[in-house]
Order: sequence, then C-alpha cells, then structure tokens
Amino acid sequence: MNPDRRKFTQLLSAGVLASKYSILHAENTHDWYQSIAQRARQLSHQGPLHLLIPQGSGASVQAGTDAFTNLTGIDCIIREAPVDEINVELVLQAHSGDSTVDVALPATFGLPALVEARAIMALDELAEKYEPSGFSDGYLYRKGDYYRDRLYGYQTDGDAYLLFYNKRMLEDPAEQTAFERLHGRPLGIARTWQELDEMMAFFHRPEQQQYGGCLFRNAAYLVWEWWARFHAKGFYPVQDDMTPNVNNTAGVEALEELIAASQWQSPDARTNGLFENWTDFAQDNAFCNIGWGGTQKHMMTLAGMRDNLVHSPLPGISGAEGTATGMGYFNWGWNFTVSAQSVRSELAYLLTLFCTSPHVSTLAVRQPSGFFDPFRQSHYTDDVIQSVYGVSFLDAHRQSLANCIPDFYISGQSSYLDALRQQILATFNGEVDARRALDICAQRWNHVTRRLGARKQSAQWLALKSNYPESLQALLRDS
Repeated sequence: MNPDRRKFTQLLSAGVLASKYSILHAENTHDWYQSIAQRARQLSHQGPLHLLIPQGSGASVQAGTDAFTNLTGIDCIIREAPVDEINVELVLQAHSGDSTVDVALPATFGLPALVEARAIMALDELAEKYEPSGFSDGYLYRKGDYYRDRLYGYQTDGDAYLLFYNKRMLEDPAEQTAFERLHGRPLGIARTWQELDEMMAFFHRPEQQQYGGCLFRNAAYLVWEWWARFHAKGFYPVQDDMTPNVNNTAGVEALEELIAASQWQSPDARTNGLFENWTDFAQDNAFCNIGWGGTQKHMMTLAGMRDNLVHSPLPGISGAEGTATGMGYFNWGWNFTVSAQSVRSELAYLLTLFCTSPHVSTLAVRQPSGFFDPFRQSHYTDDVIQSVYGVSFLDAHRQSLANCIPDFYISGQSSYLDALRQQILATFNGEVDARRALDICAQRWNHVTRRLGARKQSAQWLALKSNYPESLQALLRDS
C-alpha cells in the first residue's frame, strides 16, 4: 500500500472522515469522496477547473461538480458540446495546444484514438497516488478505461444496449394465442435474433399504423445492431493476427437478416437520431426498440409508457447453452478523462476521482434529466435510482453490464467501423449484396491494419479479447 493510501486508511480508522451523509451501500462504507475533496482543497489555488461534456449529461455532471465546489470551494466551469463532437474537439485542441479544457467526457469507444492523438493523459501515476484501495471493486464495466495496459479514464455511464418491449402487446392474451398458433412457441422474451425477427414480423401491421419495431436504421447507428447480431452467431470480429472474420458466412447472414428485419421497422426508423427514436417509440405503436438508460429515463417521464415496458438483454449466442441469459453490448458510455493539455492535471484528476466515487456517482445517476446510467453495484439498490429507472430496467441492465461484449477498443476504431458502416449502408441501399459488401469491408480492414502495424494491432486486440466476459469466451470462435 502506498503512503497516501496508508494515511487514508488510518484516517478512516480514526473516524476523521466520518460522512455527514447516509450510507448507500456496503461499498460506500468508505466515504472516499470526502478524502478526495480534502486533497483537492490543498490545490484550490490552481482552480477553477474547465470541463467539456456532452449535451444531455449536464444534470448528471452538475450533481458531482456542485458537490465538489461545496466541499472544496473550487469552481467548475462547464461547456457542453454535441454528443458526436466531443472526441473530435479534444483531438483538435491537442493539435493546437489549447489548454482551456482540464476534464473532458468523451465517448468510451473513442479513447484509443484520443490516446494516439495525445489528447488525454495516462492516469496510472495519479491513481497510484490518490485512488483508494478497492475504489474500482464496485464497477461492473471498466473495459474501456484502459488502453495498452494503461489507465486513461473512469467510466461514468453504464451504456449497455438493451431491448425494450411494448408490454401491452407482449402480454395481450389474443396476441399470445395467435403467435403460438403461428410459430409453435409462446410469445415471450427473445432468446435469439431469429425469435426477435419473428416477433417483429408478427406485430408489423402498417395498415393499422402498428410496427414491429423502432430499431435504428440511420447511417450512423446501423453498425451497432450488426455487431450484436454477428457476435450472437458465435464469432469474434477478427482472428488473433487481425485477419477479419466480418466477411465469413456468419457475417453475411447477420447482414442479410438485419436488412430483412428493416422492413418491420417504423417509417421513421431510417432517419431517426437518438432523441427522435425516443419520440417514435413513445407513440405506443411499435412492438420493440433497442436503447440505453437514457431511453428509459425518457420513457419513465411519460405516463403512457412508464408502466408499459418489459426489458431484456440482447439475444445471446444462437443455439448455445444459456442463450436465454442474453448478451450485453457496451457501445457508447462517457468517460471522465484528463486533457493532456491541462495545466492543472492533478486537480483535474481529483475531480475525476471524486465524481466517479460511489456516493457522488449515485447522485449523478439519480438525475432524471441527466443521461448517466448505473455502473456500480451500489447504484442498483438505491431507492431514488430505482424510482427513476424502474426495477424491470435495472434488472435487465445489471444482467447486460455483467455479461457485456465491448466495443472495438483498438487504435483506428473509427476507420474499421466506418468501413463496416459504409458497406452495411451500401447493402441497405441495394447497391451491393451482403457477401460483396463484407468482402470489401474485410479488404479495407486489412488496409487499416497494415497502415497501423499488424503486430501492434494484434497485441491490442488480444488484450481486448481477454476482457470479453468469461461466459462468452467459451462460446465465441476465432474463425
């Protein structure tokens, strides 16, 4: 144990850091945020701190920064930017040497690119100095916080992709009878993508203005569903030497099935962005949707939807034992990071640690208008969070986060996924068939790998592969 952690433990034993707040969970018996704030006060002459955050996260971030300011006297100046522009802006600031940002909340999938651009700093030394022992024990997902075995961020948003079902349709006795007569199985939570596709087709009745789903079909988000469908067929996206698997038979089938399922979506699915998708599903005329905790928080504000939802993880690996448990997919999330340009990096780190501590992060996740979702065990037992999200969502979310495939956290992530996205879109538009599209994608992936260095990329992939859930590693194949 380093001296700072030893001193921290001694202070706890002596009762010096006794909290004036109620204890939320056993994980919270150490009021770490108090100790962190105490250390930050010693650097208060360096303030204020400047934050760059994504639109929609203001209430969640403010809950933490307000507590930080109250305990330290250090002001936090917050600037919001569009959700798709945070990572780009950080890279531009790194290139220009702009030091106006201390703490930034980029999307988790973008951390490798930010590291390569030298836009964010490694936090290992600061963590060794300040992070309390056991601080990360309650986290359910930290796969995106590390790159090349170094720490670069603290996850602050548990963005696991979930299925949302229209409860009124799912539990309608007449629909259940008709569906079982047609398919020879009960109408219920989909264990496989094939079952989900069958249910969407069954409920798709456009002449009655009723639709099978609201699943994203816009160019930016379409790739995520393919990624989940492909993994559910039992393959990793690449082999150990970075040879692509995306154009194997399973990849082609996943794309063809995704295209086929598009006919059962609402008319606006093709153009819906994030918030338009919520509005579309809230019309109560679509059987299912895929979304995150932000989706749920919005639905909980609507009297007609808050009690009309059933949730589940995404379908698991088809035909495998335990498929009914489902599969999580972490494809967004926000991360507290420290800008490499910050002139007060130590203080910025302490704010990061403070905001992701058990007590303060609970305050953030509680915010109905802030889209941070649970990521610590203690969040799920908090009464306020249960009221904000509902127990159905939280049960499915915890299952998903504990059994989550990661996004493609390697250098060049955007180049790989943009190549995949372009070919999925070309297939969707009828410009090329699925086989040819994914062959082209594989060729482009090989170009990206050669450009970035096959040995380096393979090492990054093997590290990421080892972080897949153990329950899925036994079911996923390399080729």
